[in-house]
Amino acid sequence: MPLAIERHIRNYVEKNHPFFSTSVDNHLKWIPFATVFAVDLFGVKTRSNWKKEILLVAATESIRYVITDTLKKITHEDRPGPSMGHHSFPSGHTASSFAGAEMMRMELKQTQPVLCYAGYAAATVTGILRLYKNKHWLTDVIGGAVAGVLSARLAYFLLRKRRKQKPKQPLGQDICQ
Repeated sequence: MPLAIERHIRNYVEKNHPFFSTSVDNHLKWIPFATVFAVDLFGVKTRSNWKKEILLVAATESIRYVITDTLKKITHEDRPGPSMGHHSFPSGHTASSFAGAEMMRMELKQTQPVLCYAGYAAATVTGILRLYKNKHWLTDVIGGAVAGVLSARLAYFLLRKRRKQKPKQPLGQDICQ
């Protein structure tokens, strides 16, 4: 059941922007991830090399998908628009965008302390557009933001744990060499 503030937002959008339509959010959600690779191309120092960044994006998006898809199936939250289905919570678009923003922050925080937070602007706009398009409630967007940030942090944690494991000795190689 929507909170009072969610109903207020929905009423405002329906009254003042009843025909709002855009597909920008479908592309904007990938801007933070793309920015990490773009700064690599321009020679800006990042925390990881591009190969690890590809692995991080894959891990982050996999974790994000499992979290959001599972929650959508468990909660069966109705979308705010008429007959739009029962898969509203959390917002997958917002989760992807905030996952990319957190990755951008992690990769650039040491070398580009101001730029590292720019991904959050794109992520916030993505969430707002999901509200304006009548696709999600405010709690869906907030839940998506949390799921996205947690997905990126978990991906970094898991890859760091993997890296710290000792490599196995190849077969046939003597340990005493």
